[in-house]
Amino acid sequence: MAKQVVVKNNHLKYGGTAYFRGRAEEVHLGSYGEKRTPITKMNYLEVKGKIRVPKSNIALATIVDIDFTKTSKSAFHTAVSVIVQGVPVNISGILALKWLKKGRLKLVKFSVTNNGMKKAANRSTQALKDLVYYGKNARIAHEVFVVMEASLAEKFNHNVSVDFSVRKWGVKAIVGGKSSSQGRTSVNISDGTTFAYLLLSIDWNAKKKKNKTKIMDLNDDQWGSN
Repeated sequence: MAKQVVVKNNHLKYGGTAYFRGRAEEVHLGSYGEKRTPITKMNYLEVKGKIRVPKSNIALATIVDIDFTKTSKSAFHTAVSVIVQGVPVNISGILALKWLKKGRLKLVKFSVTNNGMKKAANRSTQALKDLVYYGKNARIAHEVFVVMEASLAEKFNHNVSVDFSVRKWGVKAIVGGKSSSQGRTSVNISDGTTFAYLLLSIDWNAKKKKNKTKIMDLNDDQWGSN
């Protein structure tokens, strides 16, 4: 049986991995900052900056199905940003859930490999300085879920390679040919569009802050982890 997503109020579960939902609307692929774990609220990434995401041979996209028998209706109690005709549109959570069940909307996962994000981070002098300063709470987002209209989502399916163009307002994701007439499709993943995300914790080349100059490894940091 294919892996399915289970959506809860404060996280999303897919393939045994728990993704964050706290302040998802502020997160993009390549967002970095500090992981916060408030006692009475959802864990979240406090976004401080953005790393330019790698090229298409590393970034992938695919449609994922939702297990509605295990998904909480209350997980859709707030508005959801849905990508329609390539741009985000806000609709009620109740309507989003209804259209997801009917197949009018699909959930799409965009991901960058750990090693791909490591190379991108190591090329960013400012990001490295910031991440060192944040210490043990430093995190990078490398996987995000986005809700799209079904016909558009099909263009971003089956682990298709994606080109990302970083903009001030977010990220433009592009698949297909060299132009729209040749099958090229693009979507704007702007502020408010991310539905859930996964973080990476950092292994440095040294233990002391003053000696940390390079990321040696990045490891998945799931919702619920300390």
